[in-house]
Amino acid sequence: MLLINKTELARTLTVLSRVAPAKGSTLPVLKCARLQTIDRQTVALTVTNLDEFFTCRMRVSDAPESLDALLPINEIRNFIKGNKRALLQIEPLTPGGVSITEFSDNQTSKQEFPALEAKVFPIMPPCPETLFSMQPDFIQALSQVVPSISLADTRMVLHGILLTSDGIVTTNGKELCCIPYDLPVNDNCILRIPDCLFTSEFLTMPSKFGTAMNSSHTWATIEVADWTLTSRCIYGTYPNWRPIVPPDETLSFSMTMDKSQTGKFADALKQLTDTAPLHMLQLKTDEDRLDAFADCKPEQKAECILTEVKGQLPEDGLVVSRKLLIRALSLGHYIFAFNPKIPCPVVATGGLGKFVFMPIRTKEDTATVPNNETNTQTNEPENQNKENEIMNQKNNTAAASTTTTTTTATTETAKAPVTPAAPNNGFKVVPAPPPPDNYEELLQSVEELRVSIRTINEQAATLTRKIRDQQANSKQREKNVKAAREAIEKLKVSGF
Repeated sequence: MLLINKTELARTLTVLSRVAPAKGSTLPVLKCARLQTIDRQTVALTVTNLDEFFTCRMRVSDAPESLDALLPINEIRNFIKGNKRALLQIEPLTPGGVSITEFSDNQTSKQEFPALEAKVFPIMPPCPETLFSMQPDFIQALSQVVPSISLADTRMVLHGILLTSDGIVTTNGKELCCIPYDLPVNDNCILRIPDCLFTSEFLTMPSKFGTAMNSSHTWATIEVADWTLTSRCIYGTYPNWRPIVPPDETLSFSMTMDKSQTGKFADALKQLTDTAPLHMLQLKTDEDRLDAFADCKPEQKAECILTEVKGQLPEDGLVVSRKLLIRALSLGHYIFAFNPKIPCPVVATGGLGKFVFMPIRTKEDTATVPNNETNTQTNEPENQNKENEIMNQKNNTAAASTTTTTTTATTETAKAPVTPAAPNNGFKVVPAPPPPDNYEELLQSVEELRVSIRTINEQAATLTRKIRDQQANSKQREKNVKAAREAIEKLKVSGF
């Protein structure tokens, strides 16, 4: 028999339900919390969705020894809901489940909650030998980088948070957020998003972190006060993100905003009208002021005072996505640097780590380099006619042909570095295409094979879990049938 405070149990089950699967889960055991005795003053409640195990340690006065039972979460939460303070008495049932008696205002109510046996609960993952104390803002830092994750991407590795010896990294292909952090990891691990810890009660609390491995997976453990989250890390190779961040010495332009005005500047940016999907803003500097113009309505703009400017922006300014600029400001960044002379990402600093994103290249920018090639393709019929005319002139007058050919060759050379035409027939000599790189094809085939193998391994692991769960359910059904037959036999013996 266990006595526990009703309010404390209700709060604990509410937090644990963030990890427990939704109502649509087909495995009954995953809809339950496992109640276990740790010592006479402590019990533990654990839930899981097979990828995460979330445990809360609760203080009690006198816990019974070897208590181990499953509690149906939704049914018990409905039973104990209400604001009245009360004391609950919990007793295990045979073969599984609990009965709860509520004592409140001289009133008593009791209800049974049958469930599976506790031994069918999934086996707990390995625990790290040592949990390292982290900085107080560790959970908050994890929550800040999550918006840079793209859950729509088909690459599972981008659905998590990369933890390396260099720090915390997330990217969705359009933006990259990296925070230098001292992490106790030897190898890279990709942490699943710990949504259950992203609430005000956990964000500023001291935490501990560690990793452990079993035969096939790496498990990361985060401990915050009486709560412990153990999560299966995502398997895969994270993209090489380090070359994306340009060195500081290559960034020839930088501007520093007045830190006290960044909040108002972000609010003003949200009021500007823009168009999807690029949400473009044009940034221009005017001495000690930054102007952000709306792309679709240039008369709309937001302003911010600059305390320092190094280098010079192009005449057309810098075009960026409004969402990414606001995201950088939300991370506390107020220093923006990039190199306007080469295709280079914008690096925002001053706040939480670094935030890296690419500016938007306008049509004028993209057309400057391939302009010659465009002219060559557009004027190809005209060039062919000129060549035919030259050939006719060559048959009539040799001297005129020589002069015209020289002029045409000069014009063609100025237009584009094309292969010279054949001397007598007017046809262009087209170079043969380069031979295919067989090694690249082999490497691509190997990479596709690796992806297929990883997918098969994940599907096999999922299938194994389902088979084990079905095996446990089958054994439980056999026990229930056996118990029912024994009950019927007892009734027959009694004369019914």
